[in-house]
This record gives sequence, C-alpha cells and structure tokens, in this order.
Amino acid sequence: MMKKVPAALCLTTALIASSSLWAADTTSTTTDASNAVPEKTMPYGDNPNLGRVLLYKAGKGMQNLGDSIQGASENTSQKIGEKWKSTKEYTSEQSVIVQEQTEKAKVITAKKWQDTKDAVIGTNDGNIPIERAELSQSSKN
Repeated sequence: MMKKVPAALCLTTALIASSSLWAADTTSTTTDASNAVPEKTMPYGDNPNLGRVLLYKAGKGMQNLGDSIQGASENTSQKIGEKWKSTKEYTSEQSVIVQEQTEKAKVITAKKWQDTKDAVIGTNDGNIPIERAELSQSSKN
C-alpha cells in the first residue's frame, strides 16, 4: 500500500502540472487572417485582480508624472540657456565699456598727476625756476 501512494501521487501531480499543456485556444485557430480585427486587450489581462489593476494604474501615473517632469526640465533648461547667452552678451558689452572708461580715466589721471607735480615742484618742461643764492647777504654793503 505504501508503494501505491507515491505512484498515485506522482501520477496526479503529472496530470495537474501538464493540464496547461492540454488547454488550447480554439477561437484563434478558426479565424481567417485576412478579416482578423485586433481586439483591444487591457495590459493587465481580461480578468485581473484589484492589486494588479492598482499597480498598473499607479505605474502609468508615475510614468506620466516622470514624462511631465522631464518636459518641464527640458523647457526650463532651454530658457536658462537663452538667459545665459544674453547674460554673456551683456557682460561682454559691459566689459568693453568698462575698458574704454578705464583708459579715459587713466589718461585724465596722468594729466592731473603731471599738473599737480608741476604745481608743487614748479617744473616747467624740466627747468626749475628757482635761482641759487646765498641764504643771507652781508649787511656791510
């Protein structure tokens, strides 16, 4: 009797496991390929459980959210690129203006420095107008 139980158990397991191989879809073999209309099937099957449907819907929602975030970031990146380009152009223009004003200030400062130096030292084209003489002359003359 002990040998009959494992043999029966093996036979039953084999029949149950192979039953999916016996199942055949008879509707698909009888349709003609020329007039076949593709049916709209749900991505989670014809009769799914609630968890699978919620998981699919949540996944689609996350995918849509990711797509919208990616689109917004690309749009923002493009706007930042345009602003950066205009900022670089403005900066280069301002740099040229500052260099010109620096050159003007340099010339004016050099002229003012020379004028101040001439006023303090009293130079007139390199000639000193001060005469050399003794500090005190004798009163005997």
